[in-house]
Amino acid sequence: MKLYLAGPEVFLEDAREIGRRKQALCAAYGFTGLYPLDPAPEAGDRRGSAAIFAANLGLMRQADALIANLTPFRGLSGDVGTAFEVGFCAALGKPVMAYSAVPGLLKERALQQIGPAAGAPAPTLMADGFHVEDFGHFDNLMLAEAVAACGLAVVTADAAPADPLRDLVTFERALAVLAATVGMASAIPATRPAAGGAARIPAEEGSHG
Repeated sequence: MKLYLAGPEVFLEDAREIGRRKQALCAAYGFTGLYPLDPAPEAGDRRGSAAIFAANLGLMRQADALIANLTPFRGLSGDVGTAFEVGFCAALGKPVMAYSAVPGLLKERALQQIGPAAGAPAPTLMADGFHVEDFGHFDNLMLAEAVAACGLAVVTADAAPADPLRDLVTFERALAVLAATVGMASAIPATRPAAGGAARIPAEEGSHG
């Protein structure tokens, strides 16, 4: 089973090494990881940008499913490119699964990072003058519902690691849940590549969003 590995890790300086680690973990669980990393185009080279876009669409079309890293990136929510890829695969009818190395709900993060509006005229109104969704989701409802529609889980960390995009413990938990869901648990070896810590599968892995 081929998994498109969506996430903002591609922006890390050691993105290729992270990709290799993620692909090794995929192989350990019986999956083939498709990692969307191409050489960076020259600054202002729109042809290079278009080539990367086309290549990533091609990888998603090849994939049987998508597993998205929706750890908050440069703000309250997951990476915008990853959000596009979730929507693209959902529109293709491919199963979508997600994980976040940062626990908590979207509204909780908004309250922490923005704060409530003065006088709290509405519990969802933030100090920036905009409302935040309050559906109990880990992120925007369109992302949460795309995963829920597939009957798959959103796996979240119990506590944020020191380096959320390089720590792959939650990614491995998500792989284990997916392997069990599709009946591939027997493919899990006794010894797996290190993910940055001991992985643990909670007794219940529902949508934490």
